[in-house]
Amino acid sequence: MSAQPTHFAFERPDSLAALIARLAQLSAAGHDYALAAGATDLMPQIKQGVKTPTLLISLNGVPELAGVQAGADGSHRLGALTRLADLASDARLRQHYPALCAAASRVASPPIRQRASLGGNVLVDNRCIYINQSPLNRATHGACFKAGGEVCPLVKSAVRGKLPQCQARFVSDTAPVLLMLDAVLHLVSPRGERRLPLTQFYRDDGMQRHVLARDEVLVAIELPPADDLRIDYDKLTIRRALDFPSLGIALGARTDSSGTLSELSLAMTGIGTHPGCWHFAAAVHNNANAMLDAACAAARESATTYQQDFFPRDYRKRMIDVFIHKAAQRLGVAQ
Repeated sequence: MSAQPTHFAFERPDSLAALIARLAQLSAAGHDYALAAGATDLMPQIKQGVKTPTLLISLNGVPELAGVQAGADGSHRLGALTRLADLASDARLRQHYPALCAAASRVASPPIRQRASLGGNVLVDNRCIYINQSPLNRATHGACFKAGGEVCPLVKSAVRGKLPQCQARFVSDTAPVLLMLDAVLHLVSPRGERRLPLTQFYRDDGMQRHVLARDEVLVAIELPPADDLRIDYDKLTIRRALDFPSLGIALGARTDSSGTLSELSLAMTGIGTHPGCWHFAAAVHNNANAMLDAACAAARESATTYQQDFFPRDYRKRMIDVFIHKAAQRLGVAQ
């Protein structure tokens, strides 16, 4: 059973300036609106009654959000509207950022990747079995914080307004790789522009997921050169297509000019309210195995699992070490 169809107005600005001016008007009036690119995440939530905007603003007419640009120094600027299918197949990006293209190719299914955008995957809403279901199913257990209720079924002691108040889990496939790549977000609002490292973007809460302001737009993701960095990404899922990660591990190996491993990086998705990210330097650890042990320990220590999907809690946590070591083998850094 799904919610009754939501009736909303629709607008499609044709420039970034027009979009920002409209957001300023709507915010000043307290209007309830939603921004949509591919809308592959938004529309199911509207159908489920999780989100009920009265105005839907399409970003697809804004040319400043589209396109991939290469810098003279080897950096790249990826428009937030870059479709995941285009990202996965782009020859330039496959050469410079193969792991990002591979992660994009693991999102959902081919038809969804034709619509879904990179910006949308960076901003994808957190997931929990107590909110991402039909209104009929939600009615059997009462409304959680995210559905407007006053309780978290997973953590009974959680208090509204005190972070973290919601344990809905982070599920972006591209974010862990983007963290490895030191991505910087280009954000625009009526107050101007700002550039924010992705490491400073996410918050430790399933509802207040990030620091993006209500009237702020993600315009592009900027990536520095990554010639000395190799990354592997894999995720734990029931099916090869459609599923969000129950666990996702991105492992990065950075080498010096002599080809010696100088740093190991790790990012994790699918467990917790935000992506975990850690760096381990060869100057601190004796060898690759010591760095791997430290990476496994850091990820396990940070992983608080809840019964939120098909896999048992303890199984997901035990798979952390397995996925890290398999990634290390594929990168050739395991001894």
